[in-house]
Amino acid sequence: MTGGSTDAAVSIVIVAHSVREELERCLASISAHAGADAEAIVVDNGSADGTREWLALEHPDVRVVALDENRGVAAREDGLRLARGRYTMFLDSDAALTEGALPALVGALDEHPDWGLVGPKLVHDDGTLQLSCRRFPPLVLPLLRRPPLERLARRRRIVTHHLMEDVDHERPRAVPYVLGACQLFRTSLARAAGPFDPHIFFGPDDIDWCIRIRDAGGEIVYYPSATVVHSYRRSTAAKPLSRVALRHLEAFLYLRWKYRRRWKALRRLERDLDARGALA
Repeated sequence: MTGGSTDAAVSIVIVAHSVREELERCLASISAHAGADAEAIVVDNGSADGTREWLALEHPDVRVVALDENRGVAAREDGLRLARGRYTMFLDSDAALTEGALPALVGALDEHPDWGLVGPKLVHDDGTLQLSCRRFPPLVLPLLRRPPLERLARRRRIVTHHLMEDVDHERPRAVPYVLGACQLFRTSLARAAGPFDPHIFFGPDDIDWCIRIRDAGGEIVYYPSATVVHSYRRSTAAKPLSRVALRHLEAFLYLRWKYRRRWKALRRLERDLDARGALA
């Protein structure tokens, strides 16, 4: 990784809140697989586990933004503001790059100037596929994907359609959005899209960001030639009445309100993307 260099090709922004063990794996994967022309920026959301001291000691090449409170995923804006690469990656602390993943994603954006943001194939720790490209969520989705309805609704079409279980996940395709666990996008489009929405603490930030990158002029593409490991916690499903789960629901309802006048147009976009199918 680069240290004080100003010519990084990729700026990798990671937001962390008291997840030092996750950061250890995440940063190790960047050191092993990102290459010399990438910089890492960690936005520390008021961690209480010694994260900042550990970063200063073990990863002096990582740029650290120290926040006094947990601002959720909105803290990505503080990292994005410092990005010096022509491309920026949002990478969750519980995600890890694999060999060749970042070069493949960079190559995809280099080769396709109309692509604005690409998401890799995500896999669980055991190597099984995570369904990481999605159609826009129906209003009732938060209820259907949490207890007590989750087990009953898992195979309902309203859920499987949203999760895009009906497509070939080994072929690239333009999609409504990809999960925010790993997104690589053109920094210039991020600047045009404007600041990260501070009203979304946790949850549908990936939907909002993909809509805004598309609005700024870039296609959103699922690109399975790159693989990233993601230890998908889904903590809101495990504890549906927790404070985090309630903040997730609040953010989801805010997102639907934010795009209330565009929802029909977004659904038309979704159908158009389905009609296009996989990319050559």
